[in-house]
Amino acid sequence: MSDSGFSSQKLNLTLALCAILISIASFYATYLQASAAEKQVKAMTLPLMQSYTGNLDGDTKEETIFFTLENAGVGPALIKSISYGYQGVEYASRERFLKACCDKEREEHYKKINTTKKLRYSSITTNVLNTIIPAQTKVKHFQLLRGNAINKYWEKLNDERFLVSVKICYCSLLDECYVTEKNGFVEPVAACPINE
Repeated sequence: MSDSGFSSQKLNLTLALCAILISIASFYATYLQASAAEKQVKAMTLPLMQSYTGNLDGDTKEETIFFTLENAGVGPALIKSISYGYQGVEYASRERFLKACCDKEREEHYKKINTTKKLRYSSITTNVLNTIIPAQTKVKHFQLLRGNAINKYWEKLNDERFLVSVKICYCSLLDECYVTEKNGFVEPVAACPINE
């Protein structure tokens, strides 16, 4: 006698297959939800470092050459390295760049500062390596005040600053690292180089 309909074996097999399909669908939905949550966390903690320079302090109205880092992102940035591209060479520190750019003028400037005690104008530097810069925050990491006297160092750096490209390597709090060389252009990297 032929058996029409489901036997108990076929029914068990069908139920098992349905349970497997439901488990796979549930796993896939959970994976999609976790992936979306991870992307949301990344987006909420993403820093975006930018660099720019100017020659007039907006607050004091003094002629001041400055280099500024700005975190225009939504999450904090841990600055790992900064390098300065100038005339086809990349310098691993601000001091090396300044020496390549304006060493003669800089030496004359500091001799003048040391011999003339009345001159209060000089440079102000801030170390930003291994520093966390909060979102929507600006940090001036170099300033050179012009002063009252003729200052060849200031004039030379004022001309040469347009030829400098600043490369910043930084990491988010999720330990994802990025390089910004031109404002608005960000490249993910596995790790940041260590400045010597």
